[in-house]
This record gives sequence, structure tokens and C-alpha cells, in this order.
Amino acid sequence: MYILDMRRSKFSGVYSFSATWTQNRGKTYYFVWELPDGAFAVQELNAAFQPVSEVERISAKSFSRNFAAEPNILAMPIISPDLSHFEQAATAHSTEISSFEAATSAPAQTLASGKPAEAPTKQRPRNDRLPETVAVAPAPSAPPATQKAYDLEAARKAKAVESQLRETFRQTLLRLKRPRERQAALLALEQMANATEGITSSHKHMFRDFGVRLRQNSQPDLALRFTRKAVELAPEDDHAHFNLARILCSLGMYDEAAAHISTALSMAGDEPLYFKLLTHIRELKQKNGAAQTKRPR
Repeated sequence: MYILDMRRSKFSGVYSFSATWTQNRGKTYYFVWELPDGAFAVQELNAAFQPVSEVERISAKSFSRNFAAEPNILAMPIISPDLSHFEQAATAHSTEISSFEAATSAPAQTLASGKPAEAPTKQRPRNDRLPETVAVAPAPSAPPATQKAYDLEAARKAKAVESQLRETFRQTLLRLKRPRERQAALLALEQMANATEGITSSHKHMFRDFGVRLRQNSQPDLALRFTRKAVELAPEDDHAHFNLARILCSLGMYDEAAAHISTALSMAGDEPLYFKLLTHIRELKQKNGAAQTKRPR
């Protein structure tokens, strides 16, 4: 009996790409999963250890040659990517190997003459009906090379856009601290928050980071605009709704804040921090509402 390997992929941690040509450059980090067939799935990360590209399959030989473990980095994916297409391909491959082994493992019988005996002919049932066969779904075909090349090119373009915007944002924050350039810097940040050309869902973490930095620099209104952009790019991301709810709460926009944290809870109800924030928002709303009713008219 041959039992197919139905193991799921196993998260292996953070690894760095360590090819010879990158030794003089900053490291590039990846989330890594070990696939059932011994190969690996890798996903490139940015400086904040957030995914910036789709998951790719790497052979075991290529992985061992080019990737190095980073045990001191304890980052892990917030949302695990769908690796089922890799696992299904591995299972199909295991099926082919098992069938081959079953066909070749039985020793050939020999006659006294030394000639291999012929395999006995399987008789057909008397009713002349062929035995029923079990339909096996074909293994999913690999994406065309042109499609993969297109995806890689799109990822490279998205990364280039992000690098340019992050540098522009860094320089604009410096200008924001100079009185003579402050108004121009504020206008530039507003335009950046409204940017659409070259922007994809992979940039959600970048806009979230911009919102955090602006909140730290006492720019809550601009922080709100960038954080809204992150939710717009990734409405299914519970962390994006959580970050937006925090800023809305700090601005006293309690109803909208409660709506977004409720959305986050509907996506990840087991996150205690979300429920704590919702309780805090309701308490602040009740407190401020009571204070307003006591004010003399």
C-alpha cells in the first residue's frame, strides 16, 4: 500500500537572500514555507517585514544555495498566504512517483528456462462490461512563463514605486520642519495621499507607515488621510481597519472609529486588542457625551 504525502506547508521563519552579488548590498528578507515535496515557497518582505510580492516556489537546491536563516528575526505573517496550489502540485507529483514505484518494485518472475514469465492476462467479467474506473482530477497546470514574467515585472514596478515614494516622503518630512517650506511640504503630502498612478494593494503597508509617522509628527489630519488610503487598498485587512479606528478615536470621531474596529472584529474576532479598543471608544463617547450635556448653553 502506498500512502500519499498529504502534509501541509510548514512556516520556516525569516530568511535572507544571500547570493554572492548581494553581499555588498543591504539584505533582502523573505518569509519561507517548506512545501510537502521538499521545495520551498518564499515571499519578499520590506524593511518593516511586511510582504511586498506574491509567493514564489523555489527548488530545494536553489534555496539551500541562495538563502540563509535569520533566527534572530521573530517576524511572522499576519495572514498566511494560500499555498494550496503548491501543495496540490506536490501531491500530484507524489502520486506519479508512487505509481511508478508500485509498477517497478515487484520482482519479475522467471521460468526455469531463465526467461521472464509473462504477466497473467486479466479476464474480462462474463457480462462483457469493463470494470468501473475512478476518475482522477488532473494536476493543476503551472502558469505560463509569460504570465509569471508579467507578475514578476509588475512586482518590480510596484517595488520601484514604493522606493521612490518612501524617499520622497522622507525628504518631505524634513521640509515639514523648516518654516519656509512647511506649506509646500503639506501640499506635497496631500498630493501623495491622493496618488493613484502605479499604486497597488501591495502598497497598503507603505501608506500605513506614512500614517504612523505623520501621527508621531503631530499631523493627525494627514495621518488620517494616509490611513484611509491603506484601508482603501486593502479593505479585507483587519489591521488596516484597526489603525484607522485608532486615529479616528484620537480625533474624537467615535462613531466611525467604532464602525471600523467592529469590521476588524468581524474579520478576526479572536484578537483581544480589537475588543479592548471598541470598549475604550464606547467609554470615551459616553464620557464626552455626558460632558457636552453638562455644558451651559
